[in-house]
Amino acid sequence: MDPQLLQLLVTREMRYGKYKGRVIADLPGNHLSGIAREGFPPRELGRALALILETTV
Repeated sequence: MDPQLLQLLVTREMRYGKYKGRVIADLPGNHLSGIAREGFPPRELGRALALILETTV
């Protein structure tokens, strides 16, 4: 696992939407599943969202 990606999970806050201001690691699984159905965003944010989904659901 990439240590920088793990750091991102606990420091990056959502910038918009229902969970604005919440760090990625605190997002509920059903929300992550919804993002996965729509397609993860590009770059490191998408990789971080995919990683937390794999580890929590």
